[in-house]
Amino acid sequence: MSNGNTSLSYTPGGADDPSNPFHYMPSLAPTIVSLIFFILLFISLTILTIWKRSWYMITLLVGCILEIIGYGTRIPLVSNPGGQIPLYACMNGCLIIAPVFNAAIEYVLFGRLVHALGDQYSLIKPKLISWIFIICDAFSFLIQISGAGLLTSAKDGAGAQTGQTILLVGLGINLGSFAIFCLQLFYFEYRIRKSPPIFANGSIYEKRWRRFVYIIYLSSTLVLIRQIYRVIEFAQGFTGYLAVHEIFFYIF
Repeated sequence: MSNGNTSLSYTPGGADDPSNPFHYMPSLAPTIVSLIFFILLFISLTILTIWKRSWYMITLLVGCILEIIGYGTRIPLVSNPGGQIPLYACMNGCLIIAPVFNAAIEYVLFGRLVHALGDQYSLIKPKLISWIFIICDAFSFLIQISGAGLLTSAKDGAGAQTGQTILLVGLGINLGSFAIFCLQLFYFEYRIRKSPPIFANGSIYEKRWRRFVYIIYLSSTLVLIRQIYRVIEFAQGFTGYLAVHEIFFYIF
């Protein structure tokens, strides 16, 4: 018979609590800083979108909203991470899916750049660039949504594992699609450096165009790095090295 003096082998609500999905104690300060950053970014982009009537930037606004929801739901998890799997899944799902919308703006801007500098420098016609990669992202997005939905509604470890696997497949498709886009971008930049365009006014490939190309280069590289990180993180599982070290969560 039990004497009622059983001791737990873990700290309830602590990093070693089996019900803690983080497997560490999340920090509040960087969560709040990230939340404030994306709120301010959302406000700034909303004003810019309306002012410039740049409606294609709505995809960035959707990405910001998902980031805000993600970091917003992380705050209550900081003080009580144990046993809140649905809230954790909501946070994870929003932060994983957000880059899909951020990547869409890269396709639109690159398509416009190709149209301005010359179709001959690109393997894909500018009118098709946005459609091809957005359709690929939409397909991967639906798969990720399905995986995130299973994660959110999972009642046990098996359900969570299934959701994680489906989500990983979606992330892999998204990564592959964006990697192909980056190769297309690198090819375009290589061709344009090798044979700079001459515009109607007689000017050649100007600095302002080069800056624009490099900005797309930089932003696309950052999106690609984040996607690679997410695929590796989910491939390692919830107790993998990347998943249990919070520093990587904020770096990537």
